[in-house]
Amino acid sequence: MAISKPIFDLRFGSNEELSPTREELEVFLRSPKVEGRRESHGNDIAAYRKLLEAIKAFEQHKGQYSEPQSFRDTMFYGVLGQSRFFSPVLASEATQYKYHLHALLTLDFNKPKAFIKAARDEMGRFNPRKKEDAVKLARFRAMVEERRKTLAILEKRRESLVRELGDIALYIRDNLVMIAKRCETSIVVLVELQISRKKEKQLVEDIRMRFKEHLKDSLRGGPAAGQDVETFKRDIAQLSKEISNMLREDVYALTRLYEAVLDHVQKTAREMETLLAKIERGRDKTFEDDRKLFTEIGNGLVSLISGWRFELQPAIIRSETAHGNILLEKREELLDYVFELLNKERRSWLDRRSAENRRRITGMNSTSSERRKGKDRRSGKRRR
Repeated sequence: MAISKPIFDLRFGSNEELSPTREELEVFLRSPKVEGRRESHGNDIAAYRKLLEAIKAFEQHKGQYSEPQSFRDTMFYGVLGQSRFFSPVLASEATQYKYHLHALLTLDFNKPKAFIKAARDEMGRFNPRKKEDAVKLARFRAMVEERRKTLAILEKRRESLVRELGDIALYIRDNLVMIAKRCETSIVVLVELQISRKKEKQLVEDIRMRFKEHLKDSLRGGPAAGQDVETFKRDIAQLSKEISNMLREDVYALTRLYEAVLDHVQKTAREMETLLAKIERGRDKTFEDDRKLFTEIGNGLVSLISGWRFELQPAIIRSETAHGNILLEKREELLDYVFELLNKERRSWLDRRSAENRRRITGMNSTSSERRKGKDRRSGKRRR
């Protein structure tokens, strides 16, 4: 079976001449978004970075076998980490996109163009037959030629920035599609888990066996232990009901969180799909066309990394029996099982989705996140 491509895998073909250093990116993030205002570029990614660090700390903490973490943290950070939406690569790519977009927007073609126009108007008033005017003409021609060279440099930089921005946008869009598919599959896994009730039956059977052993020990105490039999029966029946409710509530909470991540990434992926298609179809685009299209994509990325609203309020589950500790133990076991199941190879689950529970991103057939370079990169009609 083929191994599915990792989400936010290595990105190939980036323009090393444009790539900023970490220090340059940090300086950029501290700079104001609008001159004279306090809000910085870094504000757009601050909350994302904070939650990314929290997920990382949770996963490290969990791997140290220290004191148990809350069920809310286990569910919340578990889903967000497993979905791969919170990724240092996405944070880096979104930041680089903002950096390059800022560079594109600050390119100034107007000054050299205005100078050339003004110089030509002035040159039209000179008489080349006059020695004094001939000297002025030569000086103006030299200055016009200098501005033309400046425009050529600006145009080359514009082309490089546009290509880099387009490649970053395509890379992020492709990975958002993979995140969406991962969330879709996780939702299907959770739905099938609840429908099959396989794990629920196993947990109930474990409790039955435990109580059976306790009952054997109790019966050795004599006839008075007969009362314990009825108590055990009632407790087993009640715990079985509570486990069923627990599984339903926890699976519902996990599913809702996956759906929130899915809807969020789908929204941005679809918007980027539309804008990237406009870029592909565009011929002889002006600088203003580029500014508008890539600014729209940039606004979408800002919304992606700052506009998420992921919340989870797990149900408070208590036992009406004297065995609440058993219920908590089984809840922890259930969550461990769920995430172990979700992290397994997912292709077999993808093939089992039925038409009614399948969620798609329409119009997005390409899932490759690699970036090509040199002669392998397509342009014009042949680009995606």
